[in-house]
Amino acid sequence: MLTKKLYTWIAVFLIGVGLLTSCYLDVQRMAAEKDNKSVEVLLDYDELLALSKANQLPLNVLSAKFKAAGATGVLMRERTLEDFENCGDILLMTGNELGLLKEMAPDIYPEVNPVKNNRYILVKDKNTFESIYQQLSAKKNGVTRTTAGPNGMISLSLAKTEVEKLGVGFSAQDMELIHQGGLDLVPRIRTWPKAEENSLDNLVKTLQKIPGLSLITFNDSAIPGTNNIPYLAAKLKELNKPVGIFEIYSQQGLNSLALLMDKNVVRIHSISDNDMPKHTETKAVDRFSLAVSERNIRAVSVRFFGMEQPGSALEGAVQYIQRIKAALQKEGFSAGQASVPAGLPYSRILVFLVGLGVLGGGLLILSRLFRESRAGLLGLLGLLGWAALLYLSPLLARKSFALLSVIIFPVIGIIALLNEEKRTMKEAILALLKMSLLSFIGAIIMTGLLADKSFMLKLDGFSGVKIAHIIPLVVIPVYVIFRGGHLLKKLEKLLHGPVLVKHILLGGTVAIALVVYIMRTGNNAPVLVGNWELMLRDLLDQVLGVRPRTKEFLIGYPAMLALLYYGYDFRKVVLLIFGIIGQISLVNTYAHIHTPLLISLTRSFHGLWMGVLAGLALIILTDFLTGWLSRRTSGE
Repeated sequence: MLTKKLYTWIAVFLIGVGLLTSCYLDVQRMAAEKDNKSVEVLLDYDELLALSKANQLPLNVLSAKFKAAGATGVLMRERTLEDFENCGDILLMTGNELGLLKEMAPDIYPEVNPVKNNRYILVKDKNTFESIYQQLSAKKNGVTRTTAGPNGMISLSLAKTEVEKLGVGFSAQDMELIHQGGLDLVPRIRTWPKAEENSLDNLVKTLQKIPGLSLITFNDSAIPGTNNIPYLAAKLKELNKPVGIFEIYSQQGLNSLALLMDKNVVRIHSISDNDMPKHTETKAVDRFSLAVSERNIRAVSVRFFGMEQPGSALEGAVQYIQRIKAALQKEGFSAGQASVPAGLPYSRILVFLVGLGVLGGGLLILSRLFRESRAGLLGLLGLLGWAALLYLSPLLARKSFALLSVIIFPVIGIIALLNEEKRTMKEAILALLKMSLLSFIGAIIMTGLLADKSFMLKLDGFSGVKIAHIIPLVVIPVYVIFRGGHLLKKLEKLLHGPVLVKHILLGGTVAIALVVYIMRTGNNAPVLVGNWELMLRDLLDQVLGVRPRTKEFLIGYPAMLALLYYGYDFRKVVLLIFGIIGQISLVNTYAHIHTPLLISLTRSFHGLWMGVLAGLALIILTDFLTGWLSRRTSGE
């Protein structure tokens, strides 16, 4: 017979197995994060070219200057025909323009009979001619060449948008000069329609010719070859170079490509053209530093300030790179070829063991709703379901149980430690620490379930952020309100009770607060973050290095500490909701798997001790005001 004591020991044992296995995986993850400390500082090719021309410095000399300052490479967007034309390297004519030229000079290009809708290209340099012809032939049908002109003439049907956007390779001369200056090259490949295998083969050949190739990146919203990503991945793997993924820039097909390339990925952070006017150099340096230290970014794409006048921008640009390098070194990173985190140990057995911790937590929840025999039967069914799901769909199993973990353990912690009795200050603080420890167990089990490079590199992510925030806010108040009695009778009594205006106003206020809270989860609503909070965040970053979450140390922990101190009753349901938010935030901090685990641990530590201090201040202030009001009332 399954006694209550045996049932509890089984649940605790399962939690212990899951927790220990998670800790093993997390130690491996922390070791991989510790060794992944090299960051690329990438310049923009167009800006480098502008500085070179304005200051009359050869690209190799300029590159060496930036190399000495701390730059490691140059991000070079694939050239278009429009780019080559603007640089004076080619002459691009429509069929009408070439026809008019032949009318005015009948003896010119006699071997060419212009076609009205075609484009005609004359190229100054022979090597550039061959490169452009090869690129166009691989990506377009109907490309022809003649002997017209000093190096020949290319003819094809080409729309105006293709002149502006179709990639036709890179400037070999500029790449060589940049490489001579000590900087690596990071190409940004443009896409083209219907990328067949022959054109993808040509892409790899193009990349093989790039001197000092460091990363492979893509320029457009979809990568080339989305219809045949396995073939593209197989070809790119031959180069043994990482793929660069730009943060906050979704590119169709790129995640699939990265997974097929064994997650050989480097995450890149950049400041967009729209955001550049909103930044100063200091703010930009801080942004790069934060991205590298807290979001597993290992390459930063740098755009210079003051480029409206490139002739006077050089010295400031060099100093800017020096500041970025110094900021990275201060955080424990070095400027160099981007590093990729090592793989973590993985097996379904390890994942299965971690998942047992979630089942153990589930058993503790079930024991409060059902008898041990029925709860045990449900737990057994859960075990069989976990094993089956892990066998059929490992990724779905891991993500589903990760979500359950961050829901179950905060619920356990709060319902186990919250009661109606008043505590001493010491008892209340200890209860809050125990509650947070139980929530923390759920966070650690979740990190064990998602201990994988695909989550560290944000190729995949924790699913169900909103659900994880909402369910505890609903389940815990309902349980606390109706526990210790007949559920239906309590519900009936509540529904037949009077509804006062103050109840409506209070409910509306809480509803609005919760809507704002849910909207703010995931950093998807920056407009809801006030200037005072931004200033507070900056201050805490500077003072503590890693800032705690505002909703933990200013809202959740103080509210929960006060609730544990004074004891819960129905009048304090708003305080309960705010207290739940702190525990939810604690576990969901660790759902950001791309954030180094040590950073998340530091964030939680700061949030807890600052939250306890804020809670103590809240209690002292409340007691003072209560006593003052009592004395005023007695005096009257």
